[in-house]
Amino acid sequence: MRTSIVLLLAASILIGCDNPNPTTAEYDGRFAAAPAEMTTDAMTSGGAQRGLALLQARSGESYIYDHALTLSMASDHIKARFERARDRCQNDAALQCKVMQASYRVLGNPDAPLPVADLSVALPHESVAAFEAGLVAPLPNESPGDFVVQSRSTTAQNVTNQVTDLDRRLAQLADYRDRMSALAKRSNAATDDLIKIEGEISKTQSELEQLQGQKRDLADRIAKENMSISFQAQSTVGDALQPVRDVWQSSMRILGQSTAAVLMLVIGILPWIPVIALGFFLVRWLWRRLRRKPA
Repeated sequence: MRTSIVLLLAASILIGCDNPNPTTAEYDGRFAAAPAEMTTDAMTSGGAQRGLALLQARSGESYIYDHALTLSMASDHIKARFERARDRCQNDAALQCKVMQASYRVLGNPDAPLPVADLSVALPHESVAAFEAGLVAPLPNESPGDFVVQSRSTTAQNVTNQVTDLDRRLAQLADYRDRMSALAKRSNAATDDLIKIEGEISKTQSELEQLQGQKRDLADRIAKENMSISFQAQSTVGDALQPVRDVWQSSMRILGQSTAAVLMLVIGILPWIPVIALGFFLVRWLWRRLRRKPA
């Protein structure tokens, strides 16, 4: 009976060899090498949406969409537009939006700061247009020429093969685990065989859980579209007049600093006034004596 169990175990392994069962690492390697990518660049949202519609029309296929926008605006509007987009993603439940990454930083000289911001979000397909519309909506007191969509691109990656391979791999592992479980339930199995079978079941279950996690991640990426927004400063009339506004707003401080400098100069000169006066009268006395001398 022990021999029959070993033979059945060997037969199960041979069945698995007929339908290759790579390890998780091997599957991940094939997963990374397989994708076919298709890129659509569009400077208008209408062109991008038409391209997406054509891709989605191909029934039975799965795609991952990535959008990239570069927005140029007056430097003093970057923080406000960035925070508005970030807060809307976090607080507007209707969008079902998730902030993946948010970054705001100030570069350059403190006297002439250059703000830069980046935002990455994940959205359901039906929320992309609404979120972008709110993103480009004008801010209060923003001039029409102070904002422009510098660039827009959409990338669609076909992951149909990856979904199919992942489902097939999960089915193979589940079938192999069930076969091992059936062997483990035999009452006349030897202890050594049970130990080997339990080891195979444990290993297969671990691989199943890892692949199920990959499937959940892939399903989430398919269900939502990624949008990366870069907020950059552009040279505007407002930026050109910013130094004038800065001086006007700090005029009292500048006046105080100038008054303090003059007062410091006067205080520094006061001890030298007697010396200067004595020198002046001495030079004047000597000059008069020289003029009175007879020729």
